[in-house]
Amino acid sequence: MAITIRHGVNNPSLEGLAGLSVGEIRRRVKDLLNMSGAEEARLNGVPADDDATVNDGNALEFVKVAGEKGVAA
Repeated sequence: MAITIRHGVNNPSLEGLAGLSVGEIRRRVKDLLNMSGAEEARLNGVPADDDATVNDGNALEFVKVAGEKGVAA
């Protein structure tokens, strides 16, 4: 089973990544998805750190975090 990875308009389903950490997957797909490396990772819609393990069928999304209204800088 594949892992779906989302970043902007890119949405590939990739095989062979199950059991790897978010950080390792980030390193492997950074160039493929034209990522800066500073994106926030979300695993199945929940924020995840680079140590989280990704399993078959999971959805991993890398999003650029923008400012939030009402939050002091």
